[in-house]
Amino acid sequence: MAGAIEMQNRDQYTPLAVSDNSALTDIESPEASPTNKMTSSTRVSSNTDEIDIVFSAAPINSETDAREIGNGRRRKKGSERSLGEFSRRKSVRNLVRRRLSSFHEQIPVKIQNFLLKYTLFIFNFMSWLGGLGAVAVGTWQLTDDEKVITDAVDFVLDPFIIICIIGAITFTIAFLGCVGAVREHVLLLKSFYICLSIVLVIELVCGGLIIVCYTEPAARDILRLTPQTLLKRAILQYMDDKSIRKLMDTIQRQFTCCGISATDEGYKDWRLNMYYNCTEQNPSIFRCAVPESCCIYYPGERMNTMCGFGKTNKELGEVQGWIYTRGCTKGFEEWLSKHEYMILFTSCVVMFMQFLAVIFARIFSKRVERRIQWQNLRYQAEDS
Repeated sequence: MAGAIEMQNRDQYTPLAVSDNSALTDIESPEASPTNKMTSSTRVSSNTDEIDIVFSAAPINSETDAREIGNGRRRKKGSERSLGEFSRRKSVRNLVRRRLSSFHEQIPVKIQNFLLKYTLFIFNFMSWLGGLGAVAVGTWQLTDDEKVITDAVDFVLDPFIIICIIGAITFTIAFLGCVGAVREHVLLLKSFYICLSIVLVIELVCGGLIIVCYTEPAARDILRLTPQTLLKRAILQYMDDKSIRKLMDTIQRQFTCCGISATDEGYKDWRLNMYYNCTEQNPSIFRCAVPESCCIYYPGERMNTMCGFGKTNKELGEVQGWIYTRGCTKGFEEWLSKHEYMILFTSCVVMFMQFLAVIFARIFSKRVERRIQWQNLRYQAEDS
């Protein structure tokens, strides 16, 4: 290295920059900074290996400089690590894309479109038939019972109304997908996957709320109020509404429960009904009784419609073995905890099939739209 550097008070200054083939440059001139006492001189030669050093006029602070150097090294290592992770993720993403594209290229486009088209058609046709059947059964049952809806509770307590609503929604969405796939209609296909996406989001939100309410004890106590309110209304109208009577009997047999509460003495809730209460002014033959659906039957035993008579005025130990004593809220919670994995698996399978239907419909609609654009361009070229 050619060039000799002479400097006074060298221990008070640190190198600021190193540059090749450049003259020594002062950051601050002595005139601009009267306190600057640094002087330096350099002999410049024509040799290309010459290196000039620029010194700053700032005094050395060894602790601060060491800390800054350490922070700079850590930032450099962190940036190198993040760049490495990004490059690895990018390489994995590119590998997956290459594998999918190679698999995609092995199947001709016509076969792909054929599979997409008739997969959507079959899926939606089966859903369309299911929705139509649900609407037909619900309408027939409501017409046969001559059901009259007076308020929202009657609306929720009637299962056939819920069946009709779910069937109508399924029928409408499946109709859009079925006709859109067969006719290759872009607008119907877009309407189908948008509506199905909305349904899927609603299902996910409801599922998340149920999980949160089921895992949080405080939320679970609040959640109990809704079914208890509905079932209380069902108990009050048990003898007056045929559909509600069928619903309550089905619930009590399915969940092996009696009454509405979340305790082991739910059978006493039937005293709320005017026909089953235990007051002395009650002239009904059902006084102090529970419905026959609360009775416990053992294998080979005959059904006894009067097995629930004279039970609500007795203590728990006296009626156990004769009738179910726990309330249906507690029975439903125990049934849910027993079958939670099966319910979760079934829900995931249904939502996954809906998600696949959304993806297939979107891909197929894009391909149909692209083909129509190419056909229009070809026609325009032929006309010109």
